[in-house]
Amino acid sequence: MSRHGDQRLVSLGPRTTVFAVLQAYPFLDAFLLAYHPAFSRVSSPGGRTGWARMTTLGDVALEMDVSWRHLGRDVCAEVARVSGTEPSVSDARRALASDDRRLTELREIAARLEDGGSLVELAARLRDVTAGVDAKQAAALDRALAAAAGEARAAADRNVQTAVGLPADTVISAPPEGHPLDSLRREAVQVRVLCEGLRAELESLGGAPSRSRWRAGRPLLARLVEGLSGVESRVRREQQAWFPALAVLGADGPAALMRDRQAETLEALRRLRLAVSRDDAGSAVENGVRLLDLLDALAATEEQVLAPIAARALTHGDWAAVRELEDGVGWALIAAPPPWPAA
Repeated sequence: MSRHGDQRLVSLGPRTTVFAVLQAYPFLDAFLLAYHPAFSRVSSPGGRTGWARMTTLGDVALEMDVSWRHLGRDVCAEVARVSGTEPSVSDARRALASDDRRLTELREIAARLEDGGSLVELAARLRDVTAGVDAKQAAALDRALAAAAGEARAAADRNVQTAVGLPADTVISAPPEGHPLDSLRREAVQVRVLCEGLRAELESLGGAPSRSRWRAGRPLLARLVEGLSGVESRVRREQQAWFPALAVLGADGPAALMRDRQAETLEALRRLRLAVSRDDAGSAVENGVRLLDLLDALAATEEQVLAPIAARALTHGDWAAVRELEDGVGWALIAAPPPWPAA
C-alpha cells in the first residue's frame, strides 16, 4: 500500500468510520490530530483500532457541533492538497442550473414579498413552486436563491437597520447580537446542522433497517432527536413573542400561515421521539423523514415570510418587548443571547 493508502475502497460520508478514512489516507493522521480535539483519541492507546473503528465522521462532526459537510469539506481539501485528487464523497450536493424555472419564480416571490405583495397569494405560489421537490433539490434551490438575492438581502438589511433604530445611512450586514432577528438566524443554523445529521443517519438506516443496523445507529439518532427538541421552545417564542407583537400592528399573516405548520412539525417531532424511545425502527424512519420535510418548509416560511415582515413592521421598542418575552420563554437550541438593547 502506498503512503496514500487504497483510496478506491472508501467514499467519504457521514457514516464513514475514522478508521476507514485513515486506512485510505494515512497522511491524514497528523492533520486530524491538529484539526480538532475530537480526533485526539486517535493517538490514545487502542484508539486507532477501537474508537476509530466505531466512530464515524458524522459522529465527530456532531461532537464538534458542526455539520458533516463542514468537516467533509475540510478533509476533502486536505486530501486534494496532498494527493492532487479529490476524494469520492457519498452525499455530494446536487447542483442547480442558473436558469432553473423554479429559481426564477422564487426570486419573483421574494421580490413581491419585499414590495408588500399579498401574503396569502405568495404563500400559495410558494407551495406550488416547491411541490414535489426532494431534500437535495430544496437545498440546491436555497443555495442558488441566496447567491442570487444580493439586492433583496440589501433591502432586508435596510429594513432591519430601521427596526433596530440605527440612522438611515448606517451600513450593517446583520442585526446586532442579542437582537431577536440575530437569534432567529443563529437558531436556524443550528436546526440546519441537526437536520443534516438526521438526514444522513436516516439515509444510512434505509427504509427498513435491520436490527443490527438500527442498534448501531440508534444512539446517534437519539442524540439528534434530543437536539431537535429545542425546536419546541423556538416555536413557543414565535407564538408568544413574535406573533403578538405583529398582531398589534395588524400583521397577522405570519401567524396565520405558520401555526398549522408549527403544530404539524411538533407532532412529527413527538412521534419521532416516541418511536425512538419505543425502539421502533420503522416508525422512527418514517416520522424522521416527515419531520425533515416539515422543518424544511417551516424554515423557508420563517426566512421568507416571518423575518422580512417583522423587520419591516416592528420598531426598536417593539423588538425590545419581543426580546423580553423571548427570555421569559427560554432558550434551548442556542445559549441565551447577551442582553439587548445594551444597558
